[in-house]
Amino acid sequence: MQHRRITSHGTSLPARTDNSGMTFPAHWDDGTDPASPEHQIHWYDQRTAIIRQSLRTSFEGPFIYLLLGTERALLLDTGTGDAKLRPVVKSLLSGQELIVAHTHSHGDHVGGDAEFDQVVGKTAEDVAAYFEIADWPNEVVQLELGDRVLDIIPIPGHHASHIAVYDRTSKVLFSGDSLYPGRLYVFDWPAFRASVARLVEFVAAGNPVEQILGAHIELTQEPGRDFEMGADKHPDEHELRLDPAVLTELAQVLDEAGPEPARIVRDHFIVYPV
Repeated sequence: MQHRRITSHGTSLPARTDNSGMTFPAHWDDGTDPASPEHQIHWYDQRTAIIRQSLRTSFEGPFIYLLLGTERALLLDTGTGDAKLRPVVKSLLSGQELIVAHTHSHGDHVGGDAEFDQVVGKTAEDVAAYFEIADWPNEVVQLELGDRVLDIIPIPGHHASHIAVYDRTSKVLFSGDSLYPGRLYVFDWPAFRASVARLVEFVAAGNPVEQILGAHIELTQEPGRDFEMGADKHPDEHELRLDPAVLTELAQVLDEAGPEPARIVRDHFIVYPV
């Protein structure tokens, strides 16, 4: 893997603290309260806001991330467009230039794009051009936000334009729809297997991951059990964060499955070929 550095042009929740000192919400809105806000905001740390679009606005309930630097901020995804996002983001900024990009370009991640003046394009070619990735998907580049460096890692498979983002400060890997507690829809099996293998290689190359944060929750607290597709109420949700060992597990089961697509049910994810 090649690595380069580039410089690119409502409501808080009760929290608990893990051993790293990072805080996590005690729960997310499960979709049963009609008075819940359209977006929930949780500060993972002082410069990382987790925004969840409420399940009552869309069964997707996507997670959106705002990563703040001293000069720039990266908004990762814009949700489904069923709830106004720009006022939320504006309230969280403190003068930084805003970069609006996506983990990938499915509709539940780009639906709010029209609210923003400038947005990184939706195709793999657009993403590669913006972040100056010359060798897609084999090259990792660095995005400097000002006293905060992010690694942009191409990981097609779920979608041709998919990226993961690694934050060197918090050691969090933002994995989009490629790994989260739910159904991992795989549209390109060979590309997905290769992308997960590269992610594991990236971590092993000296980029330790403490938490993996994806874009949805679709599993219950019962291991390997998912909510029905389209469910807009999630009682007893699995927690959002995943241990880095889950990435290793995903790579192992994909390697064992071989070149033919296979549905694989594990405690913390379901591989779901499409």
